[in-house]
Formats: sequence, structure tokens, C-alpha cells
Amino acid sequence: MSEPAWIALQDVIAINRRLLLDTAEQHFVRDRAALESALHRPRFQANYLQISAVSWLASCLIQAIGKAHAFEQGNKRTAWLAGRYFIATNGYRLTLTTEDQEMLKLLIEALIVTDADPSGLAGELDKRMTLA
Repeated sequence: MSEPAWIALQDVIAINRRLLLDTAEQHFVRDRAALESALHRPRFQANYLQISAVSWLASCLIQAIGKAHAFEQGNKRTAWLAGRYFIATNGYRLTLTTEDQEMLKLLIEALIVTDADPSGLAGELDKRMTLA
């Protein structure tokens, strides 16, 4: 199993900052330690559970960032974009229709507000991922 390309803390902070640029919402990191912890969750899955599927690791990342609530605003949006960035960084293209985006939005919402298993989201991502 080759090591995935992990995204850095400053990348996720930059994603949140950029997301909020043209909104009335303020960019503010409320809990840097919670965000750092969230970024380690998929690494744990890869290193200790030997999970290598990028879709699964992205789903864990999305859930962990969303649940961490490390930002004042835009946590779920940041989680989703960080997951997409992780997928792209690891050499995959995610192709989504408008319907796909709406369905994934609901899955992500459920994943973040519950302790649901990320396999549902991982499966849906996997169907829409191709090697870039």
C-alpha cells in the first residue's frame, strides 16, 4: 500500500478562508487543535487499519473536519471541499452532476451530524471517481 498524499492544516484553513471571501461570514479558526486532530483521522485509518481506498479516506476526512467544528463559519462546506481536494491530490477526478451534488450534500450532512459509518459516502464517491 502506497502512502496517500495528505493535505496540510494550512490548506484546510486556506479553503475555509477562500470559501468565505465573498460572503458576509467571517473566517475564524475557533479550534486549531480540533482541526489538527480531524486531519489525523484518515491517517489512522490508513496506518493502523490498513485502509487505502481514497474514497474511504476522503469520507473520513470530510466527517472528521465537519464534526470538529473548528471554524466559526463554513465547517461543512470546508469539509466537503477539503475532501474533494484530497481526492484530486491523490490523482482522481470527481465528476458530479447537479443531482449528485444535492444527494452528496444530504449524505455529508447526515455523516457529520451523526456517528454514521462513512462507507455510504465512500461508495457514492467511488462511483464518481476516475483516475485523472
